[in-house]
Amino acid sequence: MFSDQEFEDWCRRLCLRETTKKFVQKIRCSEPVRRVGGGAKNVCGSYPSRKMGKTIQFESHK
Repeated sequence: MFSDQEFEDWCRRLCLRETTKKFVQKIRCSEPVRRVGGGAKNVCGSYPSRKMGKTIQFESHK
C-alpha cells in the first residue's frame, strides 16, 4: 500500500481532481464490504493478513 506521500505523488502524477482524490482516499481507509458467498463448488475461509492488520475472508474455485 502507498504511504501518504506516495499516494499524494501518485495523484499528482495522474493529475487527479480533488474530488477523485478524496473518493480514492475514502476507499483506501474503508473496510472491505463484500461478504464471501461460497458458491456450490467454492471454498471459503479466512486469512490473517499482517499487512492489513486484520483477518480477511477469501473465496476460491477449488
